[in-house]
Amino acid sequence: MDDESAIINRRIVGVAHAFGSLVRSRRKAMRMRQDQLALATGVGRRFVIDLEAGKPSCQLGRSLLVAKALGLDLAILASDACPATAPELPDVDEQEEPDGYSIRIL
Repeated sequence: MDDESAIINRRIVGVAHAFGSLVRSRRKAMRMRQDQLALATGVGRRFVIDLEAGKPSCQLGRSLLVAKALGLDLAILASDACPATAPELPDVDEQEEPDGYSIRIL
């Protein structure tokens, strides 16, 4: 793994942990147990546990569903879950992927 990949992986792990902490704090502030949140959102309790623990491989759709149920929106997540001290991701212009799709990350 090169240095750039290592930096990106560390950032992913950091954001996942920050997001999990934010979800846990909000759930506790709402005086909700993990099993109650799981039931309210249609996910399993194990998913909530993993999400709050900062497991980076938690499914994005389910994660956002849980966040929405707790009243968290993307603006809050962008400001609270991504600390200003995190290293910046590199800007990438459009690139042609092998499958013919173009991506643009800025």
